[in-house]
Amino acid sequence: MGIIIWLIVGGICGWLASMIMRTDGQQGIVLNIVVGIVGAAIAGFIFGGSA
Repeated sequence: MGIIIWLIVGGICGWLASMIMRTDGQQGIVLNIVVGIVGAAIAGFIFGGSA
């Protein structure tokens, strides 16, 4: 269940980051969400899995 939460939160964070940085038009929303998901998954594995 923890990895599903990582994916959802990562997708939202990637989308929000693209909106804040104004890069949404350059990469596309799907790529921004994928980058967020990958970042969340890596952070989850590094910082101890599901808490």
